[in-house]
Amino acid sequence: MKFPIISTAIVTLAALTATAQAELKIVTVNVQELYTKFYKRFDTETTLQKHLAEVKADIKTREDKIRALQADLKKIQDKYDSSLSDSAVAKLREQYQAKANELKAADQEMKDFVQRREVAFREMRNSEMRLLMEEVQTAINTVADQSASDIVIDAGAISPQPQIGIGTRVFPFLKKDIDLTPEVLKQLNAGAPQGFDPDAELKRLYGTPETK
Repeated sequence: MKFPIISTAIVTLAALTATAQAELKIVTVNVQELYTKFYKRFDTETTLQKHLAEVKADIKTREDKIRALQADLKKIQDKYDSSLSDSAVAKLREQYQAKANELKAADQEMKDFVQRREVAFREMRNSEMRLLMEEVQTAINTVADQSASDIVIDAGAISPQPQIGIGTRVFPFLKKDIDLTPEVLKQLNAGAPQGFDPDAELKRLYGTPETK
């Protein structure tokens, strides 16, 4: 069965009341830490970053095309001279309009491209994150079941506080001896490559370790 990760104060109070009545075993995990240090997460992030770099390269190609068209338009403008004949002015005007239409089409194409790629990238990232979180949940279930736990609380749960403009911990204090995060992380990273170091991977991807 799935072990619920409780993250609201009301439900927690009910759970604690039930604990006193039925002697339930309550443990904690830090879901954010589990996700952050899951070895598969780094493979996913690397793939996403490569995809994003390819999109940025495509955008740059389109931006270069637009700049080139703008330069062409400027050259046509610079050819105008009051001494030109009516037929020459008409020809320049025709060339200018054609180039302006080409520029407008290229600009719209780039905007559409960026919008499509932003949506596609967001959907791809969300899909990959859901798959990773399913594995995190499975590992939590496995370890909680092995430890005969009844309820698993997310120790890192944050409660929005609009009045002060920040979020605060749902559970300001939880005993360390009920924390299953190390055991769950060991389960998650059982198949990691030899020598896997999450802190080193965080530095590789982002330059500095992520803060919890």
